Amino acid sequence: MSSNYEMNFCRNIGIFTAEEQVTIKNTSIAIAGTGGVGGLLAERMVRLGIGKLKLSDSGSFEQSNLNRQFGSSQHTIGSHKAEVVCQYIQDINSEAVITYDNRGIHSQEEADQLVDGCHLIIDEMDYGAWKESIYLQRAARKEGVHYIFAGAMGFGALVTNFSPHGITLEEYNGFEQDMDLKTIEVGLVSQERILPVMPSYARDAMSMEMIREIISGQRPVPTCSIGVGLASILAAQEVVNTILKRRPLVTAPEYIYVDLLDKRFETGKIKL
Repeated sequence: MSSNYEMNFCRNIGIFTAEEQVTIKNTSIAIAGTGGVGGLLAERMVRLGIGKLKLSDSGSFEQSNLNRQFGSSQHTIGSHKAEVVCQYIQDINSEAVITYDNRGIHSQEEADQLVDGCHLIIDEMDYGAWKESIYLQRAARKEGVHYIFAGAMGFGALVTNFSPHGITLEEYNGFEQDMDLKTIEVGLVSQERILPVMPSYARDAMSMEMIREIISGQRPVPTCSIGVGLASILAAQEVVNTILKRRPLVTAPEYIYVDLLDKRFETGKIKL
């Protein structure tokens, strides 16, 4: 490690060994989606000392992003999210190799390009982006690397880690294996697969119609800076454990769920 890198991340040592910090430095990660969770996660990654990051998001900051998204401000409304996040985090660690694109994921080819050369893939695209997520997980499986999804709701967060040798995202969502994604019907996705845990404070406030709109991507998930902050930390922890193998991995169809208001921290499993 360079002396500059050692100084930047010397406070990590004791939590990580010097050898583990080298492993972190030599890791390449791709993040699809740099909004609420993804932007904060990118910042967590660079502060952990990850040596290479690839970011992708086709969106631009809007006024409704100000309540939670890293990089959003009055000055960045209208600017590309991935570009702004890249600029912010590059200034944290100038030695990190950080690249971005403003295309997002719309095809298998774009997913393959993002995943190429990476050790770990994190999906932070919106609910309802089922085609795009399947493209990404297929690319991760082809590359032989883990694919992680983390999402926030209210004061809670859920993370699912897909092993390249485990179940596919199609199986997890209840779709046919290797299906033609042009025929995908989001309405067929069950709530129990996508939102397996519902916070107690949301059960009365959210109608089934609202839940269907969230699953189909017609309505954003209700969340705040607490939920996305928690989801980014939960995802970052899962990244670290996947890299360093500190404990046995919890992989799909199992998931990890945390809610600060409900005081829940649990491992669950969806019914396939």
